[in-house]
Amino acid sequence: MAEKRDLLDDIIDIQQDLKAVGNPLGQIANTLAMQPDEVPVWNPADFKERPRAATVYCTSCKSNDPTTCDRCVRVCPKGAITVDDKAIEIDDTCIKCGLCVSACPSECFHTKELGARRLYDRIAGAAASHETAYVTCTRALGRLPEENEVVLPCVGVVPSEVWFSVMAKFDNVSVFLPLGICDRCRTTTGEEAYCDLIARAETWAGYGLDLVVDESDLAHEMRRSWQRKEFVDSIMKSGEALISRTNPVLTAARRVNNMLKAHKKQIDALQGQMDKALGTTNTHRKRRLLTDRRKLVMGALQKQPQLAENIDLYAPMCDPALCTLCGACEQVCPTHTIDITEDGKWTCAPEYCIQCGACEHVCPTGAIEYEFADAEDLVLPDVQEKDRKEKEAEQKAELERLKEEGKQGLSKGLDLLENLGNALSEE
Repeated sequence: MAEKRDLLDDIIDIQQDLKAVGNPLGQIANTLAMQPDEVPVWNPADFKERPRAATVYCTSCKSNDPTTCDRCVRVCPKGAITVDDKAIEIDDTCIKCGLCVSACPSECFHTKELGARRLYDRIAGAAASHETAYVTCTRALGRLPEENEVVLPCVGVVPSEVWFSVMAKFDNVSVFLPLGICDRCRTTTGEEAYCDLIARAETWAGYGLDLVVDESDLAHEMRRSWQRKEFVDSIMKSGEALISRTNPVLTAARRVNNMLKAHKKQIDALQGQMDKALGTTNTHRKRRLLTDRRKLVMGALQKQPQLAENIDLYAPMCDPALCTLCGACEQVCPTHTIDITEDGKWTCAPEYCIQCGACEHVCPTGAIEYEFADAEDLVLPDVQEKDRKEKEAEQKAELERLKEEGKQGLSKGLDLLENLGNALSEE
């Protein structure tokens, strides 16, 4: 079904056509004006970064047992990662695929561009401003990306939580991978990784991502709705700089930036809400931690709480008959969600649990097992949305009060006029 157009759409098209006619060689001139070393050149290495490891969050390092969690070791296609002597070593055979970043449940591995929140911002920004956003890898694209193409060292670097939070808000994200492209890649474990991660996110979101295999099918149109909003805003804010009023790319980028700032504010507020609900620390004064991935999931559920029923949330449960209160599980927990009180009570807050399995692994008596938990525990009330609705309700009530007062005043005025008319007719 074709999108309905009106006069505003025609004006936007005419404006863009006039800009192209008025400066037909603008892009060429800008390119020629650059220094030779400043001209953008496709280099796959620009999209790759060697990860750094923070051992303080590693469950294998905390337990001094490399078998506690070996997800990073198993996913590394070159065997470049070793965990031993309470340390994580990444040797020179690392090909910077980034799969260890997404594989680690406690977010031990860090890079500038592949953190959960940074990935969300990149994909959501492209999806918000364009008709379609594409997530792809350096081998699949092989050229400088367009604004709506998110290029990664491997699609497997995107965790399920990031896919879910993006899909909960946008339905125009696709994966671009030509057929057979993974068969020729050195990242031999990447295909299995992204298939599992995307499948899990699709189950949570309730629908599947589109896959594009032919580069000729890629489209790069900006969202017309964003262009319309920005065009109207530019008219209303005539005092702004001319270029920011007329350049749809810059104005769309500004709107995307505002959207991402609002999302960041919402995500940052989750830790505070959890602290108020469950306390900031456990009984041993260890601060409970919400991982960025868990924050993204909870942020998405604030807007669409009905999706909680799709999420496979599990949490550890302790059999008191087997537990010796040795504290090994509490010590190894990277988010400090497990708490053993002084009176011998064992508790776990599922909201903080990342399902890493470390507590179950280190328990010497087998007292801990994972059981299904209700994902509705992850749904926190959206304080900002609640405040907005309360203000709207107050404004609506005030409007109704004024309308009622107006009606009463009008009724009294009509009664006075009627009485006056009757009095005059009697005279």
